[in-house]
Amino acid sequence: MSSRRKLKKNINELMELLYIDCLFYKVYVVDADKDAADKVMTRIAETQDELIKRVSATEGKDVKGRVKAYYKKLRTDLKEQTNAIAKEIAALGK
Repeated sequence: MSSRRKLKKNINELMELLYIDCLFYKVYVVDADKDAADKVMTRIAETQDELIKRVSATEGKDVKGRVKAYYKKLRTDLKEQTNAIAKEIAALGK
C-alpha cells in the first residue's frame, strides 16, 4: 500500500510543479497568452485527476504480473504526460 501512496504523492508533486510553472508564466511574463495558459492549467488538473483515479482502481489484484504491468504502464503514462505538458508550457514562452 505504501507504494500506491508514494505514487499518488509523486503525481501530486509533479502536477503541482507544472501548475506553478504555468502560473508563473501567466503572472510574470509580459504579453502572456493567458487563454493558452488557462488551457494548459486545465489539462494539468484533468491529467492529475485521471492518474490519481488510475492509481486508486487497481486492475487484476489476483494476478501479480498483471498488477506489475498495470503500474508500469501507469508510470510510463505519467512520464509521457509530464513531458508533454512541460513542452506545452515551454511553447507558451516562445
